[in-house]
Amino acid sequence: MQTPVQDSQLIRQKMKTLAQRNPAYQELCQLVGELLLETLQEADGWQEPAPQPSCDSSGLAQGRSLWDREALELDWPRLWDLAERLARSLSSRPGGDQTLLAIGNLRAAAGEKGGGQGAGAFRAVLTADRQALDRLAQKHGGELQVLALVLRMALRPALLAAARRARQEVDLAAWSFGHCPVCGSAPGLAHLEGEGGKRTLHCSLCETPWPYPRLQCPFCESQEPGIISRLKAQEEEGLQVEVCSRCGQYIKTLDLREIAGPVILPLDDAATWHLDLVVQEQGCKGT
Repeated sequence: MQTPVQDSQLIRQKMKTLAQRNPAYQELCQLVGELLLETLQEADGWQEPAPQPSCDSSGLAQGRSLWDREALELDWPRLWDLAERLARSLSSRPGGDQTLLAIGNLRAAAGEKGGGQGAGAFRAVLTADRQALDRLAQKHGGELQVLALVLRMALRPALLAAARRARQEVDLAAWSFGHCPVCGSAPGLAHLEGEGGKRTLHCSLCETPWPYPRLQCPFCESQEPGIISRLKAQEEEGLQVEVCSRCGQYIKTLDLREIAGPVILPLDDAATWHLDLVVQEQGCKGT
């Protein structure tokens, strides 16, 4: 099964492929791709230990994930260093100086060890608390979407390293739930591949992939026949949105039988935002 991509050549090729598929996303893919490439320098030497599991094998069998996201303790000073470097790399772009200033203000609020009040910005990303992140953006300046992207990219090396260790130490083969077995986050994307289109979900936070039944909703976990409807992107083969009529949530899906992989979640998510807009206008809810 595919693991989260941390290869510069694959990232550059994906940036090119996505820009060719939809030229309107060329600038956005360039921005996200450059941030991803910058984080690879950190990823090579990042030895983040796997967080202490919050459950045992019996907990996993009952659907409890390995980590408690709200209690995660990471190398906050190193995360702030990376966030500042990423923000500095955006300083030449419109609004870049404002983002760098916001990151500096948030770090100052975090204190010397980086885990105080200002760490609430990282915790807001860890727990997908967009309202908290919005309040911090308004207080400290910075455009919400860009600030969220920088913080998310700064977290990526630590989360991927810790998730990789967790997957090595714990057998997750029997996991059958719709949320991530490692961190408990909702899936951010799905992909189909192989005979019959076997479905794999990708965690929106630590990017852990896991197999999941094609006809089951990962959010409400209903298997009721006919509840999943599929909206295919016009003139974009291999892209679709799977919507649950029971809970109203949706997941964007890449069919790797029709388009080239691998899945690189930050890039593939950014290059399909038009699908989010379409289904959200219809009242559907995303992660």
